[in-house]
Amino acid sequence: MENKYIQEALSYYNITVSDTELLRHNENLTYRVGKDHLLQIHKPSEGFSAGFFYEGISRIELYDSELALTEHLNKQGMQMRSVIENRYGERITKLADGTIVTVSKWIEGESLDKLELNDALCYQIGEMLASLHQKVKDFRVSPVKSYGKQHCECTKNRIQELEDEGISAVYSTVMQRACDCVGTVLEKVQDEFLILHGDLSPSNILKTSEGLIPIDFSFFGLGHPMYDLAVLFGNISGLAHRQQMAEGYRNAGGSIRYDVLDACFVLSLLDCIGIHYDQWSRQDWFMPRMQRWYKENLVPYVQGERIYADDFYILHIDS
Repeated sequence: MENKYIQEALSYYNITVSDTELLRHNENLTYRVGKDHLLQIHKPSEGFSAGFFYEGISRIELYDSELALTEHLNKQGMQMRSVIENRYGERITKLADGTIVTVSKWIEGESLDKLELNDALCYQIGEMLASLHQKVKDFRVSPVKSYGKQHCECTKNRIQELEDEGISAVYSTVMQRACDCVGTVLEKVQDEFLILHGDLSPSNILKTSEGLIPIDFSFFGLGHPMYDLAVLFGNISGLAHRQQMAEGYRNAGGSIRYDVLDACFVLSLLDCIGIHYDQWSRQDWFMPRMQRWYKENLVPYVQGERIYADDFYILHIDS
């Protein structure tokens, strides 16, 4: 089936090479095509449930907004993958079954999930994030997903659905309360919203000859800048690493609001559970981890306690 999609997709482009390498499959099937191109077939893997992120938004229009964002960042001097037009002069290709495809120029580099992270690299990640936020500060595009109170409602609805898929009512109740608490915080800081990457993990940061760059803006949207930092904290473990990312972010012009950071960290955790539950719940590690999240993050948060100390230590570990 995948080969069928590849063949149909490439038939729309003036690309003669036939060798392809699957890089990953989560929200997209992502391939390297030859040495010069990146092919993304926008078809999520089984159990990847991100539909609640896009309620009421046309996905193909959202892809146009994503391309407008990457073009803006290119103009601002941040190296981005440039999209390739198909034979009909279109930047977005729709296959026979409606599947969306995009092709872009390959950027040579190494994703950070393949490298050993150290303090210096984490500091650079913080600098990169601050630079990204500065470059999009006055940029607006429509349509765009919002990581505000309405998104918290969508996440809450997704959590309610998980009760039918096996998650306990105890966990569900606390997660829904957390959604309400986060929504209240984000509603008060809407004037600080800007365009976010939305999914900054090591696999979505590329180390190139020109420095670190973010890739794969599939989850970009309008929200508080602390959401991006919170996602980084959730994906890169270790107190020293968090401290270095925060220092790099601050020294490059970013500012940190602890109340919003806590809210966004909890929201990013709930978003991940909502997206990945179908996959994660089949894994042996999930229930012990869910118990930890419940004890260390969710319960303290809905009780009005802080998640991160001023030095970014997680306050309720093993408490």
